[in-house]
Amino acid sequence: MLQQISVDELYKNYVDSLALHWVAGQLGGRRLIHLQSDYKLANIGYLNPIHPHQIQIVGIYEFAYLDALSTEERKNTLDRLFESQNLACMIVVDMSDIPQHLTDYANLFNIPLFTSQISGEHIINHLHTAFARMVAPRATLHGVFMDVLGMGVLIMGESGTGKSELALELVSRGHRLIADDAPEFSRIAPQILSGTSPFPEMNAFLEVRGLGILNVQALYGDSAIKKDKFLRLIVHLQHMSPERMKTVDRLQGDYRMRNVLEVNIPEIFLPVAPGRNLAVLLETAVRNHSLKINGYNAADDFCTRQHGLMDMDD
Repeated sequence: MLQQISVDELYKNYVDSLALHWVAGQLGGRRLIHLQSDYKLANIGYLNPIHPHQIQIVGIYEFAYLDALSTEERKNTLDRLFESQNLACMIVVDMSDIPQHLTDYANLFNIPLFTSQISGEHIINHLHTAFARMVAPRATLHGVFMDVLGMGVLIMGESGTGKSELALELVSRGHRLIADDAPEFSRIAPQILSGTSPFPEMNAFLEVRGLGILNVQALYGDSAIKKDKFLRLIVHLQHMSPERMKTVDRLQGDYRMRNVLEVNIPEIFLPVAPGRNLAVLLETAVRNHSLKINGYNAADDFCTRQHGLMDMDD
């Protein structure tokens, strides 16, 4: 699916984060930058006169190349560059003075020309990431999305299992809220899901039964919330009958995989019962998952040591 963004929108959205200054070609603000949702994003790169990128980055080395050309070759190169239908805008980096002929070309062909003191590599990476989020496949899941010990954790469960109360307890313990009730996830790379609130201005609010709507940012400070995070773990709260509890693996726990937007995310089922400290259990689940990612499995280690002791007895 093809999507697009105008140069005017690009400037409005990233004028601060990329320190953009619009110096010429203001009449070309309606030019479109085309995006595709199959990871073939808007092509952004350093000067390419033969096949111009939609967003051309020009720095000291590109200017040195142009200066080394003869007057006629430079004119032909710039003519071919600015006449291209693919070129949407140009960003000059690491330069305090822009040659007059470049601004003249930008005004003549209505090609927006920006300057920035940020490095070209940073601009390229920033825009690729931003565009990837714009076109990524999306899904909304019911739950509370949090940053727990630096890991993006989605707390799920049926109504009444205590998701919001658990989230509030975690915030009070220094963890951060990202989105309550209906976080939105987007696949920004083949195996990466990024989660955030569909309404960024609402991400500080948490609904807790008996207390109503709470603003955790106002209650606990700016460090209590976070804009977004990669989804790495799902913790599913579940009321379990005694019979169901007997079926849970005593060594490995209730550990499965859930497919979200064609990405497999580990999911842990935590039994909900009176007296269980869910905040401590969830923190421990996150720490244990981090160990598994790094290659350590406590259950396997336990079995290995047990077998070793049995062999010694023999």
